[in-house]
Amino acid sequence: MMNKKNLWMIPILGAILILAVFAGCTTQYPTSNPPKIKITQPQNNAVLTSNNVTITVQVSNFTLVNQLGGPAASGKGHIHYFYDVPPPTTPGQPAVTAAGTYVATIDTSNTWRNVPDGTHSFSVELVNNDHTPLNPPVTSTVQVTVQTTTPGQPQVTITQPHTGQSLQAGNITVSVDVSNFDLVNKLGQANVAGEGHLHYFLDVTPPTTPGQPAVTAPGTYAPTINTSFTWKNVTAGQHTFSVELVNNDHTPLQPPVTRSVTVTVTSPGGGQTTNVYLKAQNLAFNLSTITVPAGATVVVHFTNDDSSIPHNFAVYTNSAATTVIFQGQQITGVASTTYTFTAPSTPGNYFFRCDVHPSMMTGTFIVQ
Repeated sequence: MMNKKNLWMIPILGAILILAVFAGCTTQYPTSNPPKIKITQPQNNAVLTSNNVTITVQVSNFTLVNQLGGPAASGKGHIHYFYDVPPPTTPGQPAVTAAGTYVATIDTSNTWRNVPDGTHSFSVELVNNDHTPLNPPVTSTVQVTVQTTTPGQPQVTITQPHTGQSLQAGNITVSVDVSNFDLVNKLGQANVAGEGHLHYFLDVTPPTTPGQPAVTAPGTYAPTINTSFTWKNVTAGQHTFSVELVNNDHTPLQPPVTRSVTVTVTSPGGGQTTNVYLKAQNLAFNLSTITVPAGATVVVHFTNDDSSIPHNFAVYTNSAATTVIFQGQQITGVASTTYTFTAPSTPGNYFFRCDVHPSMMTGTFIVQ
């Protein structure tokens, strides 16, 4: 039985117990030796002369492990690289942004390709295995200017849409700015230095072979002198819009002048969105079945944990894999990406696979 003179200790002991309980609810890193990440290259406010921007980081007091998508473990995790978006830091929520604006990896460098001229921000964040931010968040950001052309050279910039933007399915307008080049209505005529027109492209790489017309399959390009072009009936999914300055005879300028943006197109009307977390590891998917509502916008958060091995996610009407419903871009591990597409409107059992390993990595895509 406690001595009466010690009764005064009961409230203090209770308070200590409550603090101990709450301290165990979240993993907090020591303030004396916390995890750190720093962008070492490029320097803040640097001017770069390449459209391929490599971000290099230095990590301390934190172990980078190839367990992307696994359960959180104190002191271990990976890196998220971000392009022109602020790094998400909401506790308990995956630190992911729109497709094309982030990369998850254990590598201490990442190259962003086809970055247009202009001022851009690049950020990095240390995250747990399950992609959630550390507590407190650990980030680093630099702002750089990409300048690949010398003053006076022809330039084109896509002003709308922006990389990573989410747009509704339907008609999508691409707008550009052109400088140091005259847009003239002489399509197919003889070349005159400093003049020509634009080619707009959808989901294809702009051709840049000298002397060869910069044209692609019907429906994937459009020649015009207008500084905007509207693509009709763009379906849900991830799409790349490109533009190129060309001579009157449709051949590329030398050196080529192109720009590209990648956006996510969603179903109109704000339909139901279903998130799927899919992992490729040891040449196998972690899921053998995926179930989604009919007509839903499906967002597949795909992680490839097989180092140096390419994988993708693709959906077909059946196991014959002759009719494509959705086909995602291949990524080489260790890396992650986000695929967005619209599920079939007809309920039934469909088929998904990795196109690189079509007999080993398969599953049933169920639409209800």
